[in-house]
Amino acid sequence: MPGDAEIMQGQIETRRGVARPGQSVSDPSEWRGSDLAERTGWFLRLEDGEIGDLFAMCRAVRAVVGEDPDKLIDFSPDAFDLGRFADRLPHIRRELKDGAGVVMLRGLPVGDMEPIDAAIAYWAIGRQLGKPLSNNPQGDLIGHVTDLGKDYHDPEVRGYQTRATMDYHCDQCTIVGLLCLRTSKSGGTSKIASSVAVYNDLLARRPDLVPMLMKPLCWSKHGEVDAGEAAYYESPVFNFLDGYLCTSFGPAHILKGHDLPGTPPLTEAQLEALRVTEDLAEENRYELDFEVGDIQFLNNFVMLHTRNEYEDWPEQERKRLLWRLWLADDELRPPTAHALHWRRGVRLSNTAEHIRLS
Repeated sequence: MPGDAEIMQGQIETRRGVARPGQSVSDPSEWRGSDLAERTGWFLRLEDGEIGDLFAMCRAVRAVVGEDPDKLIDFSPDAFDLGRFADRLPHIRRELKDGAGVVMLRGLPVGDMEPIDAAIAYWAIGRQLGKPLSNNPQGDLIGHVTDLGKDYHDPEVRGYQTRATMDYHCDQCTIVGLLCLRTSKSGGTSKIASSVAVYNDLLARRPDLVPMLMKPLCWSKHGEVDAGEAAYYESPVFNFLDGYLCTSFGPAHILKGHDLPGTPPLTEAQLEALRVTEDLAEENRYELDFEVGDIQFLNNFVMLHTRNEYEDWPEQERKRLLWRLWLADDELRPPTAHALHWRRGVRLSNTAEHIRLS
């Protein structure tokens, strides 16, 4: 592990201090909702030339893969010629690693693209940022965030399979990407918050609760396990690793985890710590409504996200749909125990990775 001097030397350019337990953390990813509204580097609009080059790339790749998106799995990142959009990538990486921790790309005209072409463009961009991971035991490398009519409170149901209001959480990857293909009839507002700001506010207002979230908690695997495998794993929420604050947060996962046989019940202090942390995320949030063609990328070590409940369209072909990419990038932050557990994504012994468009 590098010493403080080495860490500080490598962090001077980003105005990041060495993160230490019990002290306020200085990091470029610390912001409140009003702060993010004033920043410009995280919100990018695609230009006509970039869109034209992405369309040209889709045509070239389509000539190879035809109608089979699974063939994209074997493409290396440099197999995609992104044209002028490639000039955006260094900025996107910096913004995720040493900036706000979020990037929104607006303007991909998915309404003018066949699903296979939208998948090619999204996959090609995502591959420049990390290695795709399976979203579920079925092996979906592009997850479908849509209402399947399931109950959010069911121990074996994940929030993205419902239309319910979700908790503030991090996903099981380094970077999560969301491409909006269809919006809901109403509701579903996306909310993001800086976990560094949340930690600093918790430390300032309720320092007695911070230690509760620095010890391992039990997280549910939602029944996605092989025979004989434990139904939960353990990870703290706040982790100080190599001079960085790295957060892994998911109250629903933790509450369901501590309801499983063999796990201890959460104490009142632990429950309060989770509640207050969520309240602070809500207080510090930035809200935005996805538009069709938006692509959002989040650094899960410094960002929390959720969405409000939504009302969907009655027609199946109009229902709200986001495509999700889980990406692994070992260079963003030292991995937490949560991240290490999911470093291969959600995989069982019989998982076969694939790309599903519908």
